[in-house]
Amino acid sequence: MFGKKAAYFLIVLSGLMLIGCGGGSSSDSPSSLPDDNTTFPDVVLHNDSFTTTHFSGSQNCAQCHNGITDANGTDVSIVKAWQGTMMANAATDPLWKAKVATEVKEHPEYKEIIEGKCSRCHTPMANVEATYNSDTVSLLGDGFLNHDNEYYDAAMQGVSCTLCHQIENTPELGTTEGFTGGFVIDTNNTGTDRKIYGPFMNPRTGPMQNSVQFTPEYSPHMNESKLCASCHSLETPVIATDGTITDETFPEQAAYTEWEYSDFNGTQSCQDCHMPKAEGSVVISTRGNNLEQRAPFFQHKFLGANTYMLEILKKNRVKLGVLADEARFNESITDTREFLKAAADVNITQWNFENGLLNFDVQITNHSGHKFPTGFPSRRAWLHVTVKNSADQIVFESGAINSEGQITGVVYDTATNTYEPHYDKITDPSQVQIYETILEDTDDNMTYILLHALHYFKDNRILPRGLDKNDVNLPETINPHGNAETDNNFIGGSDTVEYEIALPADNYTITAKLHYQTLSYGFAQDLYKNTQLPEVALMKALDARTTNRYETISTDTVSIVP
Repeated sequence: MFGKKAAYFLIVLSGLMLIGCGGGSSSDSPSSLPDDNTTFPDVVLHNDSFTTTHFSGSQNCAQCHNGITDANGTDVSIVKAWQGTMMANAATDPLWKAKVATEVKEHPEYKEIIEGKCSRCHTPMANVEATYNSDTVSLLGDGFLNHDNEYYDAAMQGVSCTLCHQIENTPELGTTEGFTGGFVIDTNNTGTDRKIYGPFMNPRTGPMQNSVQFTPEYSPHMNESKLCASCHSLETPVIATDGTITDETFPEQAAYTEWEYSDFNGTQSCQDCHMPKAEGSVVISTRGNNLEQRAPFFQHKFLGANTYMLEILKKNRVKLGVLADEARFNESITDTREFLKAAADVNITQWNFENGLLNFDVQITNHSGHKFPTGFPSRRAWLHVTVKNSADQIVFESGAINSEGQITGVVYDTATNTYEPHYDKITDPSQVQIYETILEDTDDNMTYILLHALHYFKDNRILPRGLDKNDVNLPETINPHGNAETDNNFIGGSDTVEYEIALPADNYTITAKLHYQTLSYGFAQDLYKNTQLPEVALMKALDARTTNRYETISTDTVSIVP
């Protein structure tokens, strides 16, 4: 971190997407973007009733697994719930497409490696089927995302039913060998020999064999976190800035490994949190006589943190080729927003005013089973702290955000390796506690190019409860980096930041808010340097028309009378 104070009021970077605080039009009209069908043509809607040698579209599953209710009569339809999630829209996501395009532009000589890695988890059915047929695995140009490509329908289904439910319970599942898209689909079987795994014993086989030519089979791994590990612990190859591919890999995300070393391992699985249980027992199919009620039934809501992109998808359904309707997205956004609020909380503690100094601590507690925030490196959370005097005037403010998604006073500059450090103590409004990752390339410079990332300059995302940063056996992939490594208040499950502010004697009201943003301002601006790419130009246009910049996770307020 260099020249922080001098850079305090500079506006160098910019803001983007993927998390929301509500607002904006819900129209999906093509007129929502300028020059709509010339500059940004509508995506061709894919066929969700497709069939391939090994997979079947979600609509084929919906004929039996939609229209089901729980003990309270609540609709817990499987495909309907899934359709409005980021899992269903993994290949529709315009930010993902834009980032893939920029990484390929940076190193076109590695296009095959880049698109192979990205397609494995975002278009997995197309990846598996094309590999089985010895066809080209690619995304851009004439690849999977082109509606004339034979794997288009399978690709645009994202992470769909017959992908997850065909993942084999191999010894590698949940290990480093099974990470980074290392799931296994048994491509030796076709027709009714294809096994479709579920979490319930003694499944009725006939209806599914007759309807979709799969044979259901019980396997306990469907309710285990290791099922999610393949794509949620992901290491990417490292390309040196001179274009040389190295033998190193970089932990782009490690949610499963973070969970593995937390107190949640053995008590709560990924499914327990991200697939909330329905009430009571559920008859999981609308076809068949005298079907057994099943419990527990995990709803296929796949809750996460990405309300911002869900809003973009909802508002631009025609433009982006989205299948889910507005009502489904509204429900998914509401559920996701409430889920986020349960992820962490903020509390003001140990306040006092003596000798012209206002002192107080702000503690952030992580309630999730992995780091907060976790996942893709564009995400960040931060503290917005204000102090008001008895006249209700703001006399101190750290962490304010503007309408563009930029945090006041925070500058990220790859040319000078300037970024906000982790703080144990804050004494000036130019200092902001931001929980995030900052990528370091092979020349020890700050970067936003994923394939240039070798290490983290900074990783102070709040650890899950039970994760001990001093554990000598802790994998390097989930270690904190930067000042958080030596901060004694930065521990498994929480972080405490001390504030010390010089003020005259008065009555004061302190408010602390914990905010979250899926795509940070700096990450967005670096992406938007490449608007000559149609994928990036579209993402920038979509972003410019949204008001959803961040979520407020938690708020606490105290009043102090000296």
